[in-house]
Parts: sequence; C-alpha cells; structure tokens
Amino acid sequence: MKRVRIATLILIVCFGVSRASGQTLRENADQARSILRAGVEASDPFVRVEAINAVGMIGNHELVLTRLEQLLHDKNIRVRLAAVHALTDLASPHSIEPLRHLLEDEKVPEVAFAAAKALESLHDPAGTKALMDFYEGKRKSSSNMIQKRKRQTMEQFHSVPSGLMFVVSQGVGYVPIPGVGEGFSAFSELIRDKGLSDRAGVILIVGQLKDPEITDLLPSALQDKDWSVRAAAAQMIAYTARVELRDALLPLFRDKNRKVQFRAAGAFLHLALIQYPQR
Repeated sequence: MKRVRIATLILIVCFGVSRASGQTLRENADQARSILRAGVEASDPFVRVEAINAVGMIGNHELVLTRLEQLLHDKNIRVRLAAVHALTDLASPHSIEPLRHLLEDEKVPEVAFAAAKALESLHDPAGTKALMDFYEGKRKSSSNMIQKRKRQTMEQFHSVPSGLMFVVSQGVGYVPIPGVGEGFSAFSELIRDKGLSDRAGVILIVGQLKDPEITDLLPSALQDKDWSVRAAAAQMIAYTARVELRDALLPLFRDKNRKVQFRAAGAFLHLALIQYPQR
C-alpha cells in the first residue's frame, strides 16, 4: 500500500496525472511542469541553468532525479555544473552511479571537482578518493576557462550587504562560497544576482519567520513591481512550506521574468508534493 501511494505521488508531482488530486491541481501542476520542461529544453544555456535551479526546488523523487542526471551530459559547462549542484541539494543515493560516471569522464576540472564533492556528501568512497587526488595535486580543480567567472561571482558576493549574507547563512544553512552547490542552489543564485534589491533582501530575511504577519505579507510581495521581490517571495514560500499560499503562486506562471516564473513553478510543485499526502 505504501509503495502505491509513493508511486502515485511521484506521478502527480512530476509527469503524471491522478484523479484523486482534483482537476484544478492537475491542470496547475501540468502547467508548472510545462514551464520547467520548456526551460530545461531551451536552446539558451543560461535559461537551462535557471530552470535547473528551479527544478531542484521541487523535491527528491525519481523522475526529477532522472531528468537532472540526463543533464549531466549537457554540452554546456554551466548546465552540467547546475545539474551537479541540484543533485547535491537533493542528496539521493540514486544519483551516485551517474555522478561516478561524470567524475570518471568529465574533462573540465570544475565539473569533476563538483561531482567529487557531491559524491562525498553522499558518503561515497569515490568522492572522498577524488577529493584527496585534488588535494594532492593529482587532479586539477580549476581551469583558466572558469577563473574569470569565479572572480566575477566573488565580486557579486562582496556586493551583497554583509548583514544580509550573515542572516541568510545563519537562517537557511547557506554557505556563501562561489561554486559550492551544497545547500539551496536556487536560493544562492538569487542572492548572487546583481538585480537583487534591498527590499528583496528583506523578504529573504523576514520570510523565514513563521509569523502570521509575514504569511500575510508574502502574497502581496508576489505582486510587487520589483521582479527580485517576487522571486524572493516565491523562494521563501517554498522554503518555509507555506502550503496555504500555494495557489497564490499561480499568477507568476505568466510572469515576464523567467527567474520569477521558474521559481513559482518549482515552488508550486514542491508544495503540491508536501500537501498531497495530507489529502
């Protein structure tokens, strides 16, 4: 009976349909999946990265893992890195074998290093061994190809108010180090975004509070003129599991900013995954 329930849940949240969930939820979940599927399959690698970060918000289930594992073979380096980071967030033993293959075959040091860290976080000996090889200089952990991007990322981190970085890192366990995927990939990408406003930073801080006043504030933040405020609100609704605000995310499925749109879709599916067992 338990296996049937889990299988049904996976189908609802990922790519399937269930009569028990209700027509409205089915249609909305289908729309959210379509948004993320289009993003993951986009020709622009930057769009694929943003969609992958949002997919990592949904939760740990087989079809999401399978899609992310397929993206480990993407021709774009940033996409492969995003897929590794998302799989690290989900922390599923199911991903060990694909990550091992990536570690063995990957030619770009940064991606191989990320795969080693992911495997080590899954307590796989192959990851620990690879990290020791990096430490002893048997393998390179970086290349000239990505050094410029790392420097740019570090500059972006320093541009974020130190108070925000401290509060956020304490609140959600985020490690403010460029290139580290352990933790909340979509969250960290939002913090690094140059377009993040001070008001969005406030949402990331106070949104963690389980307070009725904050719960009332978040729906209005979803309608804010500032895209980063809308994105931050969607992010925090998902992170704090405010299932009562799930349907407030629906208007953002049509948002003109894809960073908002992807996060809203990922947040909706994440909350559907949480809520369905209660039905």
